[in-house]
Amino acid sequence: MLKKRIYKIGMVCLTRLAGVFYHNNKSSVILFGARNGDYYMDNSRALFEWYVASGRKDFYWMTRSTEVYDLLKKNGLPVARIDSLEGIRLLHQAKFAFYTNRLRDIAIDERAVPKSLKMIFLSHGQSVKNTRLAVNDGVDVGYRKDTLKASAQMAFAISTSPFMAGVQALSNGLQPQDYKITGFPRNDWMLNPPDEALADWHKFTGGHKYSKVILYAPTWRRNEPKTIMFPFSDFDAVQLAGFITRNNMLLLLRPHLQDLRDNGACKLVTRMLCALSPNNIRLATIDDFVEANYLLPFVDALISDYSSIYHDFLLLKRPVYFIPYDLDSFDQVNGFKYPYKENLPGPILNNQLQMIREFDLLLKGVDLHEKRRVKLTNMIYTDVDGLACERVATELENLTA
Repeated sequence: MLKKRIYKIGMVCLTRLAGVFYHNNKSSVILFGARNGDYYMDNSRALFEWYVASGRKDFYWMTRSTEVYDLLKKNGLPVARIDSLEGIRLLHQAKFAFYTNRLRDIAIDERAVPKSLKMIFLSHGQSVKNTRLAVNDGVDVGYRKDTLKASAQMAFAISTSPFMAGVQALSNGLQPQDYKITGFPRNDWMLNPPDEALADWHKFTGGHKYSKVILYAPTWRRNEPKTIMFPFSDFDAVQLAGFITRNNMLLLLRPHLQDLRDNGACKLVTRMLCALSPNNIRLATIDDFVEANYLLPFVDALISDYSSIYHDFLLLKRPVYFIPYDLDSFDQVNGFKYPYKENLPGPILNNQLQMIREFDLLLKGVDLHEKRRVKLTNMIYTDVDGLACERVATELENLTA
């Protein structure tokens, strides 16, 4: 741990020193990064690939991952390691940087980011739950400093509607007018799935056809107690697995990776269900599908709670079910951007019997909640056309014109 801290401090000092030799006065370089530099994914990836396809120049993906660096280099894409001399040079020569999580998406530490670099916040997602600076219980000091520094250097942030910009602004220390209503680049994949998404799905399923595909994707809980999968008093793994198997359904489980690492109860339930029906109940984590939005087009119904994934899923106009078993405590500790229960686009599942009844309606093609989904969709989205990448690029071009 001490070695890592010393290394980071050294890299911060080296990066600041490099500012004496490099500057961005005449530069048009644009940087992209995501998930603390560890992954190639999310809104940044979708926009980055749109830039590649459009033939644009002078942009780079920034990463600290050897795997990501080697993958992009192998495919002839512009990439640099955050912790390299090339990465340090680009950091000082760049004029703009797109990021999804924090300044560490593109630099070794927020203190290494030049004050002249203009940030564009693409976001990891827009959920109903409070995030970042708006969390009721607060965030750690380092994360707060990172967020405030990024906001002070913000060229603009993006959102999906004026309503969402209004409720999202507090999370990042911004004003609603700091947001451009472009939609999310990664949602373009949902409306027009890329060939890679189709290939990933066929590889995952082996070409098997299912009557219905259901994804269970609960949010990650920052505090104790951790996420409880299927928190029903009548939970019966054998009964659930039997129903799914008899009806040739596919139930996908996508808990947060952290829950699979340190949440014993979550690990037990997922392992038990997958063992009971290995062909019809499967994990679909970030290790299986790094992009949730590559997976969602092949899902017929979603189960969630407070995750941003259900906002994305609204674009597909398909059923959503909710298991907000800890709503009162979650509201107290975390809080919500807008009234949760009043705007749910689907039913709350209180027990396994009710859940199986909803699955049965799904199999019969009965949809009782379309109007509720349409109402929330109209609040969350201004444009539903698969052109978010183009709008974001246009907003940036307007700044440089």
